[in-house]
Amino acid sequence: MAVKLLFLRRAIIGVCLTVLLQVGSKAQNYASTLEGTAGYAQDGFAFNIGYNYYLDRVQYVQGALFMSFANDKVDGLSVPYNNFTLNIGYFREIYRSPRKSWLLAIGGGGLVGYEVVNNGRERLDNGAVIDADSKFLYGLFIGAEIDVYLSDSWSITGKVNEYWHPPSDLGQFVFYGGIGVKYYLF
Repeated sequence: MAVKLLFLRRAIIGVCLTVLLQVGSKAQNYASTLEGTAGYAQDGFAFNIGYNYYLDRVQYVQGALFMSFANDKVDGLSVPYNNFTLNIGYFREIYRSPRKSWLLAIGGGGLVGYEVVNNGRERLDNGAVIDADSKFLYGLFIGAEIDVYLSDSWSITGKVNEYWHPPSDLGQFVFYGGIGVKYYLF
């Protein structure tokens, strides 16, 4: 009985070590990245800060924080608004250069966030009443990214996204185009 328990314990330890080594070796084949871009957003400028978790060498899940600062022009008046959204999406590489110096990926996903109109005030500085409200946002986005590798750890990244916010009073579609850097964690 003691021999069977000893054999069973060693077998369990062996299986656990084998699984851990397999998971560890797979994790080393893929990368996780941090990225930051800044650029043009519809009627203003924006920042996008994200984390990419690679499922394999050509596909990844992205979580990003998008922050835009813009002014909507309505009847000659400028209405300031800001969008703050959390974007979760799936991206897939569609082309890698033959020398592996750059790649192109496309993807899309969902978003949730908040739109702040005129810093939460109901009137503009000239006394005009705003009929748009600050509110929670939800929606979808599609995008494309290009990475130009500088080293094993760094790349320059360009990003183009189109956001769709159905509940927005100021614009259901928001374009973003930016450039920045990407750092490969492992």
